[in-house]
Amino acid sequence: MPRCVDLREDGLGRAVAGRRVIMRMHANEHPDGPPADVADALRAVIPELHRYPPPVSALETAIAELHDVPLNRVLVGAGSAEVISLAWRAFTGPDRPAFFHEPEFELYALLGAQCGTPTLTRAVGAADSYADLSEYLADRGPVGLVALSNPHNPTGAFRPRRAVADLVAALPATTVVLNDEAYHDYADPAADELPLAALSELPNVLTTRTFSKIHGLAGLRVGYGIGHASLIGALRSLQTPFSVSAAGCVAALAALADPESPARRREGNRLRRQELADALAGRGFDVTPSQANFLYARPPREPGGWAARLLDLGVRVAPAGDGLRVTVGTAAELAALLTAVDEILATAT
Repeated sequence: MPRCVDLREDGLGRAVAGRRVIMRMHANEHPDGPPADVADALRAVIPELHRYPPPVSALETAIAELHDVPLNRVLVGAGSAEVISLAWRAFTGPDRPAFFHEPEFELYALLGAQCGTPTLTRAVGAADSYADLSEYLADRGPVGLVALSNPHNPTGAFRPRRAVADLVAALPATTVVLNDEAYHDYADPAADELPLAALSELPNVLTTRTFSKIHGLAGLRVGYGIGHASLIGALRSLQTPFSVSAAGCVAALAALADPESPARRREGNRLRRQELADALAGRGFDVTPSQANFLYARPPREPGGWAARLLDLGVRVAPAGDGLRVTVGTAAELAALLTAVDEILATAT
């Protein structure tokens, strides 16, 4: 008999099965929650929650200063997902397909279906770099949008921004490259990494970032896009008013006011990620090197059904391709995962 049935979510979005709380190791949330100053900022905004949100100009200004770009190259949205959605609407169409790798961030396929956009895909293992991607796309007619998550979701592979810039240079000017950097804060870029300001000079590349991951604000839905003013203008013309809440804006500003927090969180994630990678590899998993806050791991035997069996034991992970995407969680979550893995392996022998 399954131990966990009647899976649902409580009022705080915590998955519950029967009387057990399910470990959330599928959504790549930061396990430590938001920085301490965010709580004070949110309390201050409570008396004004009956008002519509103020303009997001203060947050956009702070982001522009952070990345040393002009203000007209920044667009704040309800998570980077909103900015990505706007890009699908602006740059794809019935005669302008979108390209992304497989497996890939699930939102891309969903947006293609919602927008009625043709989709071109390629197995991620067939393109470990972007060097030959332009040749692959050249034989498939005009492409409206090339979506690249970097670090890649779900494998965690990381490529330098110079590789993105080289790809942009090889593609037609009418093709927009989406450089989705949701997990970039977890990566260890090279010392000579191309800055976002330089990438934003290119007329057909849009970079998206989010406060949902390393800043721990996933529940408040704040993200942004940085790109050439012409791209940002096209997206802004499609955005509905008040898409970002007042609470989200003040929380994001509070997170940016603590510039040391991302480095501390990156290091903590790096240590736990390596611990988890070693533990899974020691149990026979094929673990892909990752520069994100998750690992892509292929089970040692009987690859089908692992996600369901782990959920039955109280741990929720994300199935992707022929493997599992596993969030780097707290020490307690990692211990629960490994206990469940050991139980599955024991019953499979």
